[in-house]
Amino acid sequence: MNKLVVPNELMLGEVSKLLAEGREVIIMTRGNSMLPFIRGDADSVALIRKTPVEVGDIALAEIAKGRYVLHRVRKVSDELVVLKGDGNLRGVEKCRPVHICGVVKRVLRASGAEKDPSSFIQRLAWRSWVLIPRPGRRFILHFIR
Repeated sequence: MNKLVVPNELMLGEVSKLLAEGREVIIMTRGNSMLPFIRGDADSVALIRKTPVEVGDIALAEIAKGRYVLHRVRKVSDELVVLKGDGNLRGVEKCRPVHICGVVKRVLRASGAEKDPSSFIQRLAWRSWVLIPRPGRRFILHFIR
């Protein structure tokens, strides 16, 4: 099967428009920034429009013109949303709430299994993950990658 790779700024701009229309959109993920909860180039995510976003949501955000990330919401205020990838040990992204395009409703594994990232178990797993000291998470991520 042939694979078509479309630049993120083009594809995710169109995804953002579809989400704004109230549609659900499924996209394949790339990269390791959301490990261990989303595996890039293996898992897909189903996105929906949701406002307001909450801490713990996995959001697609435009952090600069044409530059998008799919990261976890860490802080929310009226003026600012702070995001960070679960697999990122340092660094955060910031955007205004209006630049949140959508949130992940389901994670679709290559095996066919589906995970709801807003379920109690998945939120508990995420909260437990961030409590692990950075050296421990670095060690775990090394073996996952």
